[in-house]
Amino acid sequence: MNTLTTTLCTTLLLSSAALTTTNTEAAQFVAADNSPGTQICMAVSSNKRLQLYATMKDLRISKTTVTNKLRCNNLSIAKFAGTYGFNKTAKYLNLETTTGTSIQDLAKLDQQTIMVVAGSK
Repeated sequence: MNTLTTTLCTTLLLSSAALTTTNTEAAQFVAADNSPGTQICMAVSSNKRLQLYATMKDLRISKTTVTNKLRCNNLSIAKFAGTYGFNKTAKYLNLETTTGTSIQDLAKLDQQTIMVVAGSK
């Protein structure tokens, strides 16, 4: 009886953990064009530091230029990264994204959303 109770509790714990670990990245980002600004914005939206570094190196754009002059979807790069939760690339660019407070509806994240990303020209 004790083994049955332990097995049942373990099964319930694992199933509840599986239910709570859903994909929270519901938005899919699509490039509006192939301009260098859009390429950098797409690299930021990947939330992968290595991809951002490689894109910046290929385009010969410095961190300073990206952080001070680039705008993604008419938002500063810090606001863009903070709005969509791109913390890894924001940290690579030395941007502070945790100063704002926002409420995120997790139930709404189950729907697939396509975001068109355009960089400044």
